[in-house]
Amino acid sequence: MARRTNPLLASQHATALKRIRAEREAASRTVERILRDTPIESWPALSGHPDLQTWGAMTRIGRIFTDTLNRDPRHALDLAELGVSLAEAMPDAAYPVPIPAQIRAYAWKDLGKVFSALCRYQESVDALERAESLISNYLTLAYDRAIVRFTLAATYQEVGRYADAFKLLTECKEIFRLYEDTRLLVMSRIAEGVLLQRLRRYREARETYLLLLASTPDMEKDSRAALHLVIGFCSIELADFDDAESNLKQAIKMNQDLGQPIEVLKSQAGIGRLMIRRGRTDQGISHLRPVRRGFLQSSMPEEAGICALDIIVGMLQRGNASQAETLARMVVNEFTSAKLNTRAITALGYLTEALAAKKATTRLVTDVREYILSLRTRPEREFTPHA
Repeated sequence: MARRTNPLLASQHATALKRIRAEREAASRTVERILRDTPIESWPALSGHPDLQTWGAMTRIGRIFTDTLNRDPRHALDLAELGVSLAEAMPDAAYPVPIPAQIRAYAWKDLGKVFSALCRYQESVDALERAESLISNYLTLAYDRAIVRFTLAATYQEVGRYADAFKLLTECKEIFRLYEDTRLLVMSRIAEGVLLQRLRRYREARETYLLLLASTPDMEKDSRAALHLVIGFCSIELADFDDAESNLKQAIKMNQDLGQPIEVLKSQAGIGRLMIRRGRTDQGISHLRPVRRGFLQSSMPEEAGICALDIIVGMLQRGNASQAETLARMVVNEFTSAKLNTRAITALGYLTEALAAKKATTRLVTDVREYILSLRTRPEREFTPHA
């Protein structure tokens, strides 16, 4: 027997859709003006602004957030926090069910995404789990839930919840395939390769990426750029330096064309590390200095610190322990000011004292670098350098 449509419910949704179209048009004229005319420190007071507390305005803010995230994550955080305050202040009766829940979930999803970009991983997990909880009971929002869970899977990798990440990615792929979303299906497969990288299975990860490149000729440019970046990193670890250089350079050009400076910085950091691994020490150090400054200017002190450690390896290779010590002390101060994991600061302090005593080796620097990265997944791990 065919299911009968509820006439009242159908009428409510038709009215809501008509209203949403009108809101979209209004938002295109008003949102940027309101944000531009209001100092950022006053944005929290906008949570009750009638021109912003609509589906159309929230969607517009979300698009501005997406455009801003890779260029200026600090400003993207301001936008995401504004989005959450607007969504949470929106009355439940403003739209038919489940639209209010959908609006709130996407706002929390954006907040979780920028927290991850700023290496604030536990806050990212909390925000994304909040987003999922808002829509988990609505079958009609299965696709939206998959988008949230895909973002959550990426952050789960950062905090070492690998089994949870793999489970979510497997489930998300099925939803994206069902809804014929090729882009997110590709991104899910990329995320599986990243998981293999984290497990140091670099050859398997690279094969996953190469197969995806070959089998998806119509892949969007940002996805292709992401693949070239991770292939480059895998090839560095496999000492396949020519392949690494080729892929990293392709990632740089694509991300420049796409206007994604943070991704360009990540690719440039890979090039600098590659130069030092190849023995082009002076060139690598000179290359990495502006990259490091770029991370600092983008409020990414941990990435800047990792970059500095690659520079320190190069300094030790050419016998400049005193310069390496000065740089290490700068990184200690940066990590301290940013209130990063105190264990990372302790490890950097150990390295600094070893440099001062002229006892530091490139192996010790590598140990500290790998330890700081490992704290993303094991924040309570103790630092134990190799003898």
